[in-house]
Amino acid sequence: MTGSFTAKALLWRKAAVIGSLWAASEIVLGSFLKNAHIPFAGLLLTGIGVAVLVAGHRLWPERGLLWRAGLVCAAMKSISPSAVLLSPMVAIFAEGVCAELGVLLLGGNPAGYALAGGLAMNWGLLHKIGKLYLVYGPESLAVYARGLEKLRAWLGSPGGVWEPLAALLALYFLAGVLAAFIGLRAAAPGETVPLKDALGHVFKPRTGEPAGYYSGFFLLLHLAAVTGLMVSGKAPLAAAAGLSALYGLACAAFYGRPAALLGRKGLWLGLALASVLAGWLLGDWASGLRMAARAFALTLGFAAIAQELLNPAVRRALERALGRAFFDTLEYAFASLPLVLASLPAGRDMLLRPAASLRTVIARAPCLLEHPRRRAGVITGGRGAGKSTLAAAMAAALERRGLKPAGIVALGLWDKDERAGFDLADLFSGSRTPLARRGPGGAVRAGPFRFEAAGLAAGAAAFAPEKVSAAGAVFIDELGPLELEGGGWAAQLGGLLGTDGPPLVLVVREELLEKVLARWRLKPSAVWRVPGADPEKALDDLLSAA
Repeated sequence: MTGSFTAKALLWRKAAVIGSLWAASEIVLGSFLKNAHIPFAGLLLTGIGVAVLVAGHRLWPERGLLWRAGLVCAAMKSISPSAVLLSPMVAIFAEGVCAELGVLLLGGNPAGYALAGGLAMNWGLLHKIGKLYLVYGPESLAVYARGLEKLRAWLGSPGGVWEPLAALLALYFLAGVLAAFIGLRAAAPGETVPLKDALGHVFKPRTGEPAGYYSGFFLLLHLAAVTGLMVSGKAPLAAAAGLSALYGLACAAFYGRPAALLGRKGLWLGLALASVLAGWLLGDWASGLRMAARAFALTLGFAAIAQELLNPAVRRALERALGRAFFDTLEYAFASLPLVLASLPAGRDMLLRPAASLRTVIARAPCLLEHPRRRAGVITGGRGAGKSTLAAAMAAALERRGLKPAGIVALGLWDKDERAGFDLADLFSGSRTPLARRGPGGAVRAGPFRFEAAGLAAGAAAFAPEKVSAAGAVFIDELGPLELEGGGWAAQLGGLLGTDGPPLVLVVREELLEKVLARWRLKPSAVWRVPGADPEKALDDLLSAA
């Protein structure tokens, strides 16, 4: 497979593997650190990132690999359920650039890797300091200086302002060197482990980002608002605090990520304590209140911007600006992520035996390089336009060619001129099960319909591995609001996209098409619009693309 790539495309593909390993290790280890309430979690996560980069570069010692891997990992951070995304995404990419710089300066050897680790870890500290300055404003420097002055007076230890920062940078640098040597130990030569032997369980994808509201105009408005907040230091306190509170609450009212942040009691308690401490140290309670208002608004504003950046239109604009190489790489990385996650050790094992755990993962990296992306075609159209009819006709045409269809088609039921519900048809077995009915009740609801437990179970069974592997194509009818919120057939689609196999045929209402493509990072091989699509021609398109 790799022989068909240009050298640059293959380098991007390798960066996708290393970036997805880094992202997956952050997911697994980050979850463990959060649940175990282990201190210095950020430092540990940066360290594991350094180790992954060093081990990956030892496997593929190519110029430009590390910054590309950092860019891929930063972009993959967009699937995180965290409401705070921009800051860690910037930090991750910058750490990859720092690691690249260290290797460029001293070479791909222990000295170069030590410098790479130290620079990347130092950036993590400088990023935190810069973030505090950005969020709390110039007063934060005065708070640091005044607080250090009071601490030195209490301890009776004279000195300057910068010595503690220099000492902390030195400690972070040494931690980065240690992480780099863990990566070197993990990269010791060994036998490549087949990926199929690594999969001990089935990956269940994150339920994901809910269907979002996007607006290019409001993205520009948010950028202008946060810029104004950062330069509003001389505005009257009442006006600055009032406008900050109004803007922050507006972000929370219209966007899911800022709304989720409002529930983070620890975050706001820390902000309140920081403002009280600042007011006490500066002897000016108004300054403390100004810092708190600025931090509140900027935190929620950046979360709103992060959500707006998920806009498919933004992606298309970036694709035109950056070219296809990066986005093809990103799609490959997302396709590989389920396999990477399934092959990782538990978070506790990664923390207690980092070199051994990473060695196991790196041994599987060459197999990840070969992982293909399953192709998919999309049937789309308005309500009642005949989408399910086309899917059923394509499945019948597939059988006439001697190939077995798998998956599901939703068969509509009508009561006079009103849709009364759906039955689910298992295309592989031919069985039919009640799926949804109009009316009250039901544990799962979507719009006016309640879904039957038996129908949902039958749908899950229709995607059993033995059925899918024996099929010529797999149908999912349909993907709608329920799936965009993580329910319905979302888990089945996520599992299918993470493995190789026959092509998919996805049924999506036209008004939801962009959201579905963005939610699963899909690049369909064909899109058939109804009415008007011919099932035989559509099937030819699907099979020739696969």
